[in-house]
Amino acid sequence: MALYQSFARWAGDKPWFRPVARRVLPRVDSRLLQSRGWQATPFPTLLLTTTGHRSGELHHAPLYYLEDDGFVVIASNYGNQEPDWSRNLAAEPTCTIKVGKSRRAAQAERVPDENWAHWLDRFAAFYPPYRDYVARAGRDIPIWKLTPLPAPGVP
Repeated sequence: MALYQSFARWAGDKPWFRPVARRVLPRVDSRLLQSRGWQATPFPTLLLTTTGHRSGELHHAPLYYLEDDGFVVIASNYGNQEPDWSRNLAAEPTCTIKVGKSRRAAQAERVPDENWAHWLDRFAAFYPPYRDYVARAGRDIPIWKLTPLPAPGVP
């Protein structure tokens, strides 16, 4: 696993890797996470399900995460435009997360500006290309905290 992580960190910001990763990895991870709770990438990955802010349809996005009384995710999209899932959370912050085989409803909250640098540092510590994505984006990259909601019938 360590060799795979090293390769992923190295390849993460290579020009040849970005288009492949953007098209292939989310599809593979999404299918694996939905069906089996597995993932193809070597980093902690959850499956976020949001409601489309225009269509009202459900959308799935596999995302790397950090834990902090919930899960923190970054809307980097490899330094490209803001991903749909982030715009969906801005319009409707109630979502579903699946981590492994556990699926829970969650509430999303955008990380305040004063905490943004702290979270970027933490994300970049395990996946350094995030810094390059921020530089390339030329936009504010939202970071979201996803707080699991109590299961129905649980106080």
